[in-house]
Amino acid sequence: MMVRLDFTGRAKRAARAIRIGPAALPGVAMISECGPRLPFKDGSVDELFVDDAIGRRSDIAETLDELWRVSKAGALIHLRLPHASSVIAASRDPRPKPLLTLNTFNYYDPRSKPWDAHSAATFTVERARLRVASGRGEGDGGLALARGPFAQLVEKLANGSRGSQYRFERWFAPLFGGFEEFEVVLGVVKQPDRRRPEHIAAATSTNGTSERGASIPNETERAG
Repeated sequence: MMVRLDFTGRAKRAARAIRIGPAALPGVAMISECGPRLPFKDGSVDELFVDDAIGRRSDIAETLDELWRVSKAGALIHLRLPHASSVIAASRDPRPKPLLTLNTFNYYDPRSKPWDAHSAATFTVERARLRVASGRGEGDGGLALARGPFAQLVEKLANGSRGSQYRFERWFAPLFGGFEEFEVVLGVVKQPDRRRPEHIAAATSTNGTSERGASIPNETERAG
């Protein structure tokens, strides 16, 4: 049986996801915040619809670690987050919030993740989309321009490839006021701990103790 969690209430009915919310609201099957202490076992979830449920959290790194913990290998995590390039997106809510871009998730990608990363969480970006305007409701008069032909052209050019998304984030976003939000689908990767790089192994002393004092098994101990 596939286990899917919906923290937003926007998952399609066909997904048959378990609705989770911070309070006992209509349709909520389980009360829990989308944060660092989810009531699920390790590797028990197949898909998570998170969207903007973590966009205003100050502990987003710890929350991503937790989403990774409860997910199975290959699970999908759907996110929709405010983009750091937009003053509108960054200032709409006065509460402190992390500044995020698509490039943020390169930190978790197994191809570019730092060997000394603080987190065991590993993700690949399966799908991504930059958006000039977020869903602010029809009462916002500025949306006509933000969703007009110019914005549609920008999104088409920006989302042509992962490379074009990077270039627009890095170089072009300030020219038109930035992207208000981005959507990203993360694929969960579960793999054994990577081996320590050679230049770090060479820095260990002959008695098998690293410069930080942690005991590192030698080849004989590993064989035993």
